[in-house]
Amino acid sequence: MRGKRASDCLAMLHFPLSNELPQDVFLFGASCAPYAKGKDWPIEEWEQDLKTMKGLHFNTVRIFAAWDRIEGEEGVFDYSKQDHLFDVAEKQGMRVILNFGGLFANLGGLYPPRYLVDANRCQIRMPSPSSPTERTSPQISICPDEPLYRRKAFEYMERTVRRYAERSNLLAWMIWNEPASPMCYCPHSQANFRAWVKAKYGNIEAVNEAWGTEYPLAYRDWEQILAPTGAGVLSMWYDWVRFNHQRLYDTMSEITELTRRCDPQQRPTTANLVYHLAGMEGESSSPRYGLDVGRVGQSMTVMGVSCYTIEHLHDLGPGYLTAYKLSRLRSASIDEKRRMLVLETGVGPNLRMITQPQRLQTFWHLIAHNTKSILLWNYRSRLSDTQVALFHLMRYDGSPSERALYMGEFSAMLQRNAALLNRVYPGREAAILTLEDQQIQLEPLAGPHRPLPYQEVHDSRVGAYKLLWDLQIPADCIAENNLDEMGQYKLLLLPMCENMTPDVAARIRRFVEEGGTVIAESPFAFRDAQGGLQYAAPAFGLEEVFGCRTRDREGWETSPVIHGPDGDSKAYFFWSEYELLGGEAVASFAKGTAAVVKHRYGRGTAILAGTEVFRQYERRPQEAMSALLKREALASGAQPTATVSGDGDSIEVSRLSGEGGLLYVITNHSEKACTCRIKLRDQASTWTEIQSGEPFAIDQEITLQGKQVIALSSTTPSYS
Repeated sequence: MRGKRASDCLAMLHFPLSNELPQDVFLFGASCAPYAKGKDWPIEEWEQDLKTMKGLHFNTVRIFAAWDRIEGEEGVFDYSKQDHLFDVAEKQGMRVILNFGGLFANLGGLYPPRYLVDANRCQIRMPSPSSPTERTSPQISICPDEPLYRRKAFEYMERTVRRYAERSNLLAWMIWNEPASPMCYCPHSQANFRAWVKAKYGNIEAVNEAWGTEYPLAYRDWEQILAPTGAGVLSMWYDWVRFNHQRLYDTMSEITELTRRCDPQQRPTTANLVYHLAGMEGESSSPRYGLDVGRVGQSMTVMGVSCYTIEHLHDLGPGYLTAYKLSRLRSASIDEKRRMLVLETGVGPNLRMITQPQRLQTFWHLIAHNTKSILLWNYRSRLSDTQVALFHLMRYDGSPSERALYMGEFSAMLQRNAALLNRVYPGREAAILTLEDQQIQLEPLAGPHRPLPYQEVHDSRVGAYKLLWDLQIPADCIAENNLDEMGQYKLLLLPMCENMTPDVAARIRRFVEEGGTVIAESPFAFRDAQGGLQYAAPAFGLEEVFGCRTRDREGWETSPVIHGPDGDSKAYFFWSEYELLGGEAVASFAKGTAAVVKHRYGRGTAILAGTEVFRQYERRPQEAMSALLKREALASGAQPTATVSGDGDSIEVSRLSGEGGLLYVITNHSEKACTCRIKLRDQASTWTEIQSGEPFAIDQEITLQGKQVIALSSTTPSYS
């Protein structure tokens, strides 16, 4: 990776970061020309476009510096379009976010320059070992491990950063658009993989031992090692996926380091992670996509998001699923306040047309999850190719559409309340362990020939989040990047944790010892990081923490009924009966063995259920088991933002506080009206509904229309 170790980049990003963003305005705007693909509308119209934007209360634009369009001939650079946009934006007082780095799976823009393509000077990406080694069409993707490509791309990016670092209206550097890292089997990637393996294991004998579990291996030379094409040998496959994730993180970290070296003002760096990939559901967005949310979050100074909730194929879902994905992304931000920048969200027709109530509700949901910018895709329609008259905000000729007018009014409201919105943040009450390595370990064990598809396995995490969402307990996600933050929470949920490491086990032990409550589901901690079976579970000393152990699991077909304090329930898919080692059975199988064990350990509490209770909560909830889980979650001391009674199943109450004051965002995620009573955690002498500017009485029954949002502020709260 150009001689740069991941540890070097990580150390650089752990330096104090100011991430200065404007406080007097809420960043609201759109992506506009110049773009990275498709034909731009005439440059002569851009100044009028930005005047119109200004009239709509927009204040920020996102543009592209596409490498293939700027360096059409080797060594000849044409930045005239970007220069012009910066000039007209400055006249209108508009800020600019410049996307100068990668796009999708490509290191330097969406397409490489023709001078690299036409002469076959670079290695194209090989999705399999049998892929063509030379281009077969004009549109190609070059392997990001190709040395010449990397050198030329970084030279271009440095030139671009130095050119625009002096621009006063530059707000932030966008280092990658919707980053991804598909696997490549070309000679350069194979060589880098061998170097990665050598650095990890040190000697070839250790590789043979680690990988020789499925069948004996006898590598004698590093050059014999080839990347696997499937998960036949799990330990080998795990390392190949981990290497692929590390490659994307290293590259993005290097681009951030470049901006810090070349930008005297040290502006923030960001990249728009695709929001639905935070859920990792489905084959196309499994760990094979190459995106480690937590690690990539460390490669930029403030998390960026690409969020479509209605318009795309993968994006439909209930409110708690959207909230879960946003929480995963927010939790991965290394910004001090864990702020996020929404750098792309849809506004026009695509597979589905988003309605005004849906659009405004989504805006508010983003704000409730700590978003401090909203940039729309797309300001005007493409003039050619695949996105003509898709996603566009304005009418074809650039004049305002009805949707542009109501979004402009929404932005005006945000500007009036910017001092509040920019200075309040979600609190920390509960967290869910969402390690990327656990996804890597479980993904190849799921699928059509396995017990469960990966989406259903992953629903353990979704169910854990939904449990807290239903209780109005705000939830964050803990991955490898923020394990040190575990102690800041009162409650920790452990879904989908079949694999365990000594380090993570020690952290869980310390969390409970120091007074935290942890709730885990079975199968739990019965394999190590490489998939090795342990003789008893939970392993790695966690049997002392949870006060129990098991040595087996069976399928639901043989499961007895579970008797609990709130009635009977069933196992979900697997079930395990536990031997007590100091813990107490708070629910038992009909045969008398422990089904749910609770144990006081140190100053805290550990609870382990003998089936996949979080997956069950999402897929086929059992009333008695759900009641037990909710009671233990509330007993942890994690504070709900509110209590909701009546017809409130679709209601989410978000609480943000800080030097700006106090903000509650009450969202009806349903298309239908609902009537309920809401008691907020905080009592205040007066509440103001900031969209209307009018006083609001929350201490009475209220009716929220479909997709309605009530946003309440107070500068005189009486904290409860």
